[in-house]
Amino acid sequence: MTPMIDRSMPRARGSLAIAAFALLANTAIARAQQPSDSPSPGSPDAQPAPASPEAAPAPATPPSVPAAPPADLSKGEPAPAALAATTGSAPTSWYTRAPLTVGVGEGAQRWTVTFFGFVEADYISDTTRSYNDAIGSALVARNDTYQGTVGRTQFSMRNTRLGLAFSAPAMGGIRSSAVLEGDFFGNQPASPPNISESSYYDSPTFRIRHAYLKLQSDIVDVVAGQTYDVFGWQNYFFPCTAEFLGLPNMVFSRDPQLRISKTLGADGPVSVDIAVAAVRPGQRDSQIPDGEGGLRLSVNGWKGITTPGNVGTVAMPLSIGVSGLVRQFKVDAFTPPPTQTSNRVMGWGFSVDALIPVIPADNANDRNNRLTLTGSFVMGTGIADLMNTGGGARFPTLPNPAQQNPPPVYTGDVDNGLVTFDTLGVLHTINWYAFKAGLQYYLPGDTRLIFSANYTQSHSNNMGKLFFAGGAEIELLGTIADTSRYADANLFFDLTPAVRLGLSGQYTEVEYLAQPQFADGIQKPHNIRGMGQAVYVF
Repeated sequence: MTPMIDRSMPRARGSLAIAAFALLANTAIARAQQPSDSPSPGSPDAQPAPASPEAAPAPATPPSVPAAPPADLSKGEPAPAALAATTGSAPTSWYTRAPLTVGVGEGAQRWTVTFFGFVEADYISDTTRSYNDAIGSALVARNDTYQGTVGRTQFSMRNTRLGLAFSAPAMGGIRSSAVLEGDFFGNQPASPPNISESSYYDSPTFRIRHAYLKLQSDIVDVVAGQTYDVFGWQNYFFPCTAEFLGLPNMVFSRDPQLRISKTLGADGPVSVDIAVAAVRPGQRDSQIPDGEGGLRLSVNGWKGITTPGNVGTVAMPLSIGVSGLVRQFKVDAFTPPPTQTSNRVMGWGFSVDALIPVIPADNANDRNNRLTLTGSFVMGTGIADLMNTGGGARFPTLPNPAQQNPPPVYTGDVDNGLVTFDTLGVLHTINWYAFKAGLQYYLPGDTRLIFSANYTQSHSNNMGKLFFAGGAEIELLGTIADTSRYADANLFFDLTPAVRLGLSGQYTEVEYLAQPQFADGIQKPHNIRGMGQAVYVF
């Protein structure tokens, strides 16, 4: 099997090379079309960058933006792309994009709505048939399957997003706002081959990503609705990558919630953010919402450039965050139907995250030779739904000592991958440990290039024991992996203030649970993905 996999690797490299050639060709054509003696307005050629900060001219007046934007990245909320270039009080520069804002009323009685989002085209080639367009928590196909030895090519626009940010006049010291954002990764009936590829890629379902209202006051801030979880202080510490919907093995979750937060010392050299939230429970039958909380320390005078995801480059201070969650499961007993009783067990999680500007910046447009590191460590049990992991875990087959035909089927009232049963019918949560490390380097001069690299890894230290005990059948063991690794390297180029082009190489590997029919006992299949990307941001 191995030679077939090795032969598939050049195909991914070939696809990446073709995408690189197309990127460079388009860039050369675009530049060639500009008159050499008449640079386009706003381009680096029109106003060369100063040799040093001391020689820089006085900053221009910042562009007009809505007061108190409803999306505040410093609190882990999504930043409207149209406002990203001005986050951090950046002066006007080549990168500046005025927000698409309309409003009614004047002064303190003004209502506004800002349109934001992006159109994204992705060109993907894989060395296996393991994934759809997004990797997520999917596993690499095994080496002993046909899907694990042949490749796949996909063109997708499903990560295209559209959002609205609303702002209302302040009343009684309360500032109200709201965000509504969606993309085209909705819950379709199935994925190929269970539905046509044309339906999946060309007619995707629109879904809600963020839908929340926010109330701000001098006492506390309140968020009600669906947005990123407090756990992991999302999306403040997200890495820069072309892989959409989060990297494998990283904390990545959005849920309906009721959050209360407070920032202490916002105008000082050091600030502290505190947040607690009641969140949609991991299992609705548990009857108790998940509880999340976190604390983040920021050094406001030490800022760095960061790009959470592939758009929205901003300047944020050096920060360290800690967060945690606790949840309850109340799962129907592992017996044939009808259900007579339930088993209770607790889940929990803990995350430590950091954003470290190695080469600091003054503002979001100060991108000349800037370096930022991101990282996190996560541990917990019963939290796979909050991470891009899970190992393919599912419930084992019910014992059938009476040889019933058809055999009894257990239908759990909880999502797969969070808990499982041992041979005695005792409920256990599944443990996970994970970490990620990321690097973002904004190249010097007028190159408008961003290089980023990331590594993530997750491991379950009890999945093998639980599934050897509770799922002795070979078919079940052969579909479960307790370790996953991911690495990528990305290069982004800002062709215009609204257009970002990207190239990415990505490597994934998983370790399936040991099986006696293999000489080394462990299967470690891998996939190599080459990816080209074009994004228009508004």
